Amino acid sequence: MWGIAVLILIVVVTGGTLVYFSMKMSRNEEPQWWYWESQVKAVEDKYHGDYPQNAIIFAGSSFIEKWKTLPQDMAPLTVLNNGISGTKIADSVFYADRLVVPFNPKAIVLYAGSNDINGVDGNSKTGEEVYKRVVEYFTNVHKKLPSVPIYYISIAPTPSRMDVWPEAEKANQLINQYCEDHKNEHLIFIEATTALLNEDGTIKKEIYGIDNLHFNQQGYEIWTVVINPILAKDLGQK
Repeated sequence: MWGIAVLILIVVVTGGTLVYFSMKMSRNEEPQWWYWESQVKAVEDKYHGDYPQNAIIFAGSSFIEKWKTLPQDMAPLTVLNNGISGTKIADSVFYADRLVVPFNPKAIVLYAGSNDINGVDGNSKTGEEVYKRVVEYFTNVHKKLPSVPIYYISIAPTPSRMDVWPEAEKANQLINQYCEDHKNEHLIFIEATTALLNEDGTIKKEIYGIDNLHFNQQGYEIWTVVINPILAKDLGQK
């Protein structure tokens, strides 16, 4: 009986926590300086005011922050993980001056926009809206860091958000085309979606965690196989 009661309590607490963070994330539309302040400051505090220079910055939302094996997976490249879970593309734009620019990075790898296309009624954005925000990120960052390459990782399909996947696909298509049209501006689209799908086009559900939203280690292993060779070819030692 005690075992069952404990299990029920865990389920209730876990479910409540997921709902809370989902609501917090969904309410975050236009960034305010205080909204992610503690998380942004936590990233800054990791470096104690001494920001490493000329590394590859991985930025964006939870798919980046939760990538705990990132340094090993991208070796021998020097990378920094400045992702913050729950953030949207507008947050990436808003906080770029703190999470990216001070590092004078060798390159930026961005995964953002999936939290904008979230399936929440009255909140979820269209692919076109996300695309426009991503272009805003490219433009604003390149005003400060004009020659730094920016790599955009395609939005990943997730079991919990398949109802809005067509909008995410639209965002991917538009961003990909924009990068193709602006290659001379150091913009590179990383097509990482196909590797996450079975041959019949369905999602590889085994690569996602219990929330059906975030990768488990298998998911990151797939990303590593896709992303590492691209960065190594472009940014590795000549």
